[in-house]
Amino acid sequence: MSEFGLTTAIGTVSGQDRTRLKKDLKSVIDRSATARPEQRTEAIRQFFAKLTAAERASLAIEQPDVVGRLDGAPATVRYAANRLLIERALAHEQKDLAALKASDPKNPQVTLLEKRVARMAEFLQPRVTGDGRSVPRQFLLFDPAGDGRVAEVFGDLAKAKHVAVMVPGITNRLDNYDSIANDAVALLKDRASGGELPESAVITWLGYDTPEFGDSVLPTKAKAGAPALHSFRAGLEAVKGAKFALFAHSYGTLLSSKALQEGTPFDSVVFMGSPGLGPTIKSAADLKLKPATQVFAMRAPGDWVSYTEAHGRDPAEMADIRRLATGRSSGHSEYYIPKNTSLDNLQTILTGDGCVQTFMGSPKLDDEQFGAANVRVLVKELQSRVPQWKAGELATAFEPIIKGVMNGGTDIPTLVALTTKTLADSGLGGYFASQDIAQIVGRSLTEAGPNQR
Repeated sequence: MSEFGLTTAIGTVSGQDRTRLKKDLKSVIDRSATARPEQRTEAIRQFFAKLTAAERASLAIEQPDVVGRLDGAPATVRYAANRLLIERALAHEQKDLAALKASDPKNPQVTLLEKRVARMAEFLQPRVTGDGRSVPRQFLLFDPAGDGRVAEVFGDLAKAKHVAVMVPGITNRLDNYDSIANDAVALLKDRASGGELPESAVITWLGYDTPEFGDSVLPTKAKAGAPALHSFRAGLEAVKGAKFALFAHSYGTLLSSKALQEGTPFDSVVFMGSPGLGPTIKSAADLKLKPATQVFAMRAPGDWVSYTEAHGRDPAEMADIRRLATGRSSGHSEYYIPKNTSLDNLQTILTGDGCVQTFMGSPKLDDEQFGAANVRVLVKELQSRVPQWKAGELATAFEPIIKGVMNGGTDIPTLVALTTKTLADSGLGGYFASQDIAQIVGRSLTEAGPNQR
């Protein structure tokens, strides 16, 4: 408790008072359950504002699973509650891992459990900042269920005038969370001093069930996660006048688009490597953001996720969205690499200090990456012929072919043969006649272009 500025004198809270506190908190949560996130989180804030430090600590200890994820509760209380949850989850999964190694050491679940245990053990260790300070890790959310959900604060949120919320995309889970954390560290690092950007904080929000490749073409998990992001943002506390930036990547851009359409407020938004913001979003104006919201997009050469436009038009090509330069970034996962233009741009947007570097290249897709325009046509034509619930299987099966097209080594006969075989192997061949395949492939290699939407 003391590590996060809370009193440890919980012995001053009687058993009767602890019972009352739990009952009163449940009552506030139940009464505001159907309210908008802003009203619900404000009710939670007011409840905790009336409590003593000892009473807050008591709730964190006795109900960490409730308090740790409670949007609107003080950040320090959530940090303490989630630390307890991490300790308990780590002990539980260490026992599971030991038992599995003893009974079935070759089980593939052993590797997964080892990675999860390693991540949780890291969470309990102090984080060393760029200037050598050792600080406790701060979690606003920790839930080990399923693939796991995590939200971590880097920096001092209570003093930050500039706050970035990072929303990742597909295949991000508790076991590989360290890659997201590394991006956050890079974003917060001040290149000039080697320490952390002054008056700034970065939050990683892995607060939804991210899809795998198979279901990434479906909007289901984005729709389910958008209200959670809205609530999380409403519950954040910061200094008066603080500016909030939303940095969304990959499938996280689709979720963020839906959260923004719900009215989730951010002062600036960056969409990176986006597969589209939804079929009805043709421009930033369609998001209906509050006036003066700045909207940017990044697309690095070779980012095939953006090329597919699996969920609508790429925001990097929308006229009212400012496309930013990405420097040495390439592919889908290099937007946060250190000492690079894309990271410089993100830091400039976070701090509001300096000018961003805009994209100055050719607007033609194939000038940026050979085969990119072909990929768009191929994916759209294939998806239009299978039921929606089969789209995920289609995406998984065709990922190697998509990369092959962009590598430039696939002519029409080869692509027809590969497409036919892939459809047959995946059990999707019944949706296509042989002439359909030839027609689709021919169109993808001859009719592609930036206007083929």
